[in-house]
Amino acid sequence: MFRNLYLLAALLLLGGCNGMPTAYIKDPIYDQAFVVHSGGPLPLMMMATAIQWNADYAVTVKHLPYVAGSEYQGKGDVQFFRHKAQVPMWRQYRPGETVTAVGFNSLYVPILGQGHALPAVVRLDARDGVFYATHNGPTAKGMSGGPVFGGDGEVVGINVAYLTQSDLSQLHRADLAGQPRVSIFMPYGEIAKEWRRFQAAEAGTLARR
Repeated sequence: MFRNLYLLAALLLLGGCNGMPTAYIKDPIYDQAFVVHSGGPLPLMMMATAIQWNADYAVTVKHLPYVAGSEYQGKGDVQFFRHKAQVPMWRQYRPGETVTAVGFNSLYVPILGQGHALPAVVRLDARDGVFYATHNGPTAKGMSGGPVFGGDGEVVGINVAYLTQSDLSQLHRADLAGQPRVSIFMPYGEIAKEWRRFQAAEAGTLARR
């Protein structure tokens, strides 16, 4: 009973017309997302969300430091760490399709935000050459690293950040004009590039031994 009251309170805080993600209780697809914490000198002090990449590795954002089992941090905001779980299907997103961003908030409540993938892509760092995709669904702090699902339940990327209306006004991007808020995700194609870099680095290390 108390669990249901807690989730209802979270729904009232997070849901509605305020553009925030909505809490959900259980879903066989979305439950593949899981919480991951910082370790080392910042044990359990920071959190994010993660999703399984393959049989041996999961993926989350690079801006979560000291993740246990982390073995590679990419040029973009992504890192791979050792973790075993059920592997979802991954694919490239399609502009215009319905997407659902999933993750956990600071209260560890599972939340989701639904919207549509936008045609616009952005670069968060002009030096790394990584292009991030955008959608108009709401996301929140703590969802970083969590999966973005297509309407078919396949993963099309991971949450990275969001841009407020103030952020967007400074970009002067005609393809994002009129959007009240835009969520940024690293698409499957860019994550796959980072994985190939990881594999190439691993192969080079083995060759030098």
